[in-house]
Amino acid sequence: MKLAPLNPSLCASLLLLCLAGSCKEEVFTPEARPLLEQYFPLELNRPAYYQVDSVVLRAVVGGITYDSSRSEVRETLVETFTAADGTTVYRGERWVRRDDTQPFRFEQTFTVSRDARAATRSEGNLTFTKLTAPIREGSSWDGNAAFDERRSVRVGGEFLDVYQGWEYRYTDLDGLDTLKAGTELDSVVTVTQAEILDLLIDLRVAYERYAPGLGLVERFVDARHTQCISCCNRNTEACSPLPWDEKAEKGYIIREELIRRD
Repeated sequence: MKLAPLNPSLCASLLLLCLAGSCKEEVFTPEARPLLEQYFPLELNRPAYYQVDSVVLRAVVGGITYDSSRSEVRETLVETFTAADGTTVYRGERWVRRDDTQPFRFEQTFTVSRDARAATRSEGNLTFTKLTAPIREGSSWDGNAAFDERRSVRVGGEFLDVYQGWEYRYTDLDGLDTLKAGTELDSVVTVTQAEILDLLIDLRVAYERYAPGLGLVERFVDARHTQCISCCNRNTEACSPLPWDEKAEKGYIIREELIRRD
């Protein structure tokens, strides 16, 4: 059987279509947001609610007491301004209440900002670099480089160099978590900030966890110090093996966990 010759115009049209479309179907894939933008979202008027459990060590007659409390915190970014270097900075407000039967009362302001390389937060005259790019397990940075890490903080009537020796690093990029409201999270990033376990006089354990689209979901700090006076009358040999709950003389423990975001 003799085949009819192909129409030259039709051949040319088919060739052009193949060149334009590479002769195969193309699927559109939306561009993913940068990781810093996912883990450190900045949105005006979207409150985040946290449960905060804190313990402050206080010296009393006869020893040391652990003064514990629980509160609810609401943080909201309320406005933006442009810094001298052109960075867009968000000003936030932190409000606190003892429980849901009481009104929130204003506690402090803070600022946050983010660029392609880092996300920062400033509060109490201290600036912290919370996250850096790329988000890669094992990557480390000096998150407290903007201030003198030997700076003391007043806690429970005592002064403590809380931030000395901290080194930030990504230690988990695929964690799981469940919010207080029951929401299950995945792809949670953990930033370990301090793991100073000098069993004699200092304990510093600190970390933060971030979830995509939500930002900070957990913050923990355990900063305690002892001179082995209250427990052991300066007998360091007897003091060293004791648990920190028995030998600590000053410091604090705080855990802040996200309840929800509106």
